[in-house]
Amino acid sequence: MLTELNIKNFALIDELNIKFQVGFNVLTGKTGAGKSIILDALDILMGARAYKEIIRTDKITAYIEALFHPNKMDEIEELLAKNGIKKIEDGLIISREINQDGRNKGRINGHLVTVSLIQKIAPLLIDIHGQHEQQSLLNEKTHLFILDQYIKKNILNLKNKVKRYFNEINKIQKKLANLNIDEQDRARKIDLYKFQIDEIEKAKLEIDEDKKMLKKYNKISNLQDIYELCGQIEDLINPEEYNKDGMIDNVGLYLKRINKYSEYDDKLADFQKSLQNIYYELEELSFSIDNYISGLDFDHKVLEKIENRLDLINKLKRKYGDSIQDIFDYKEELQDKLDQLNNQAEIRKNLKKDLKKLQENYDEAACRLSEIRKKQADNFTGDIEQELKDLAMEKASLKLQFSQSGRAINGIDDLKFMISTNPGEGFKPLSKIISGGELSRVMLAFKNIMADIDRVETLIFDEVDKGIGGKTAQKMAEKLYRIAKKRQVICVSHLPQVASMGDHHYYIDKSLGDNDKTVTKIQKLKKDGIVEELARMLGGVKLTETTKKHAREMLKMAKEKQNTFKI
Repeated sequence: MLTELNIKNFALIDELNIKFQVGFNVLTGKTGAGKSIILDALDILMGARAYKEIIRTDKITAYIEALFHPNKMDEIEELLAKNGIKKIEDGLIISREINQDGRNKGRINGHLVTVSLIQKIAPLLIDIHGQHEQQSLLNEKTHLFILDQYIKKNILNLKNKVKRYFNEINKIQKKLANLNIDEQDRARKIDLYKFQIDEIEKAKLEIDEDKKMLKKYNKISNLQDIYELCGQIEDLINPEEYNKDGMIDNVGLYLKRINKYSEYDDKLADFQKSLQNIYYELEELSFSIDNYISGLDFDHKVLEKIENRLDLINKLKRKYGDSIQDIFDYKEELQDKLDQLNNQAEIRKNLKKDLKKLQENYDEAACRLSEIRKKQADNFTGDIEQELKDLAMEKASLKLQFSQSGRAINGIDDLKFMISTNPGEGFKPLSKIISGGELSRVMLAFKNIMADIDRVETLIFDEVDKGIGGKTAQKMAEKLYRIAKKRQVICVSHLPQVASMGDHHYYIDKSLGDNDKTVTKIQKLKKDGIVEELARMLGGVKLTETTKKHAREMLKMAKEKQNTFKI
């Protein structure tokens, strides 16, 4: 359940802390006091899109934070573990920071997380019902989804099958569409692919050949400098001039001198061995350089041949890929395309065969799915009608109007919810319900049924009682209270009937704060405060003893009614 909510610098709210309780939490206050702003903040916290305009004037950052003590720990911890967040110990803290620069941040138990992760966890914690949910219910495209949510355990595997077959059918249909090219275009492509394959094959490329060729090219291009450098090294080691000492001569001289003393000292003996090794290595190096120099031969024809080869490789790279491996990969793609064009009839035949089988599998699964939906329709309408009876719509009837569509990702069904609110009236689409009060009650009925299915812990209602009054308002108040016996309910209301049934009553007000800025504040009311607020809701701004008496009577009757409810 939602235990605590903190809001800072959000719209009219400067700083607000609310500690919610188990049961039925009611939020009331004058029009424009900011009741719905609190639920808007909670909606954004749970992943709704945040705009910088909601940040309080002259502030840089808005901050929303909530503490939950959820029952669905296993599901939530599994999601968190996948994102590197440790096991929950003392509750789940979710926060969002909205900044003027657009760099918004979300956190779960102090860990930075994506909004998408918060959105995945949110349905396991709360269900927020506002005016846009009512509009969603009027959208007939959502009706099939709602029914499927109601029966999801029975159809989950079947729906996944239908979806898989649908996607595979689409893939094959795209392949067939790509094959349907005219003969002239086919001939042109065959010629082009053959030419490109032939061009690559004639080049007889080898992997890394370009790197090896470039190395050769650089050597031959710099042959004169290499020749001179090697000659200089050879002259340094072993000069040809008889009167000039080289490195070998000098090392040999000192080797002779140190031999005389090496037997007197082990260190000198080590030096003697090292000098002897150097002497032999210099001799070997001199011999190798001499051989290397004698083998150097500058050949313009070889250089030209290498240049031509590199030009060919670079030309093929420009056309077919950045490396020789890319060129080979492209050639394989060309060969596949060429095989398809040459064997188009056979490929088309096989694809059509696969398509037919997939369509048969899809139709079988989709028909079974449709049958289950239609069988469950009576249970669904029965549950909704019972909810509507509890909301003073005793004569209302719901009908699920199925029609068949073509193959779609969710099956072959189209669905429309039809309702008759009074005896003798025909069934009409939900969008034709004229009364806003009726629509609110229908929405509440749907919400309660779906919350039971999804085991949602906290239900939040924003003015669900809009457009109703009298006996109907009392029925709705009782329904909300009954729901709150099974799960936490937080409800923004304008109706005294609803407010009187609350287990916990919060009053929201706005006033001028520092710098003459409007601020929204909240306080949890005790009994006398509840009586005064109910009196205000019953009689307007001016409180009289009559309205207070009426409020006390309403509160007394509400408590008596609460005691009659059993879980």
